[in-house]
Amino acid sequence: MINLAKKQLLKYVIVSLAFTLIVGCSPLNSPKDTPSKTTDSASQTPPSSSAPQTRDEAKELLLNIKGAAEQGKVINCNFPVKTTVIEDVKSQWGEPEKVDWVAAAKGNYATYSKQAMVFGFNKGSQIFEVRSFDPQLQQLSMAKTKELFGDPAYNAKTKVENGPFYDKKVNGEEIIGYTVSSEYKIEFVFPIPTATDSNPMMDHYLVLYPRGTVNNMADDPGRQW
Repeated sequence: MINLAKKQLLKYVIVSLAFTLIVGCSPLNSPKDTPSKTTDSASQTPPSSSAPQTRDEAKELLLNIKGAAEQGKVINCNFPVKTTVIEDVKSQWGEPEKVDWVAAAKGNYATYSKQAMVFGFNKGSQIFEVRSFDPQLQQLSMAKTKELFGDPAYNAKTKVENGPFYDKKVNGEEIIGYTVSSEYKIEFVFPIPTATDSNPMMDHYLVLYPRGTVNNMADDPGRQW
């Protein structure tokens, strides 16, 4: 009887172990069916918040122009108006290609075509104006410029003949000006809008230090724009 009971107990243990092994290996508990932390994390990522934004290069350039003008400078030039004399430029860039006296602008103008710059300076050699003809300016439209700077404090249309960086006569130009600080002003120069081109691209621009054009000896108040 004892041997019979032992046999029955051993049989019960074997059956129980087999059942446990079968359940443990069941596909219901397979890792493939268990949601992973990686999947959950990916599903919670915002769909569009991290998408790359399109750069407004024209706006960035105009902001750089404005920031430099507030320091009396044009972009890509380390010679500010007011605190620089023309000899400083010559010491680094050499002699200018030419120097022209421009009575209406109240000074001499030194042209550096290689650097796409023109410097206006007074009889004391102080630079009161820097003009930039940087090729980047050709991507800036009149409308975009007004959008960032607002309504101009100065607006004029003028006729243009041969001059710095002009090798032929053109119909004319429109100049819009803004005050950027207590000492400095900025002017943007565009071709005059036409019926076929109502939103022309910028030709050049300048930063002006009006006080540098004053001639007390000649009782000349200088220019404002």
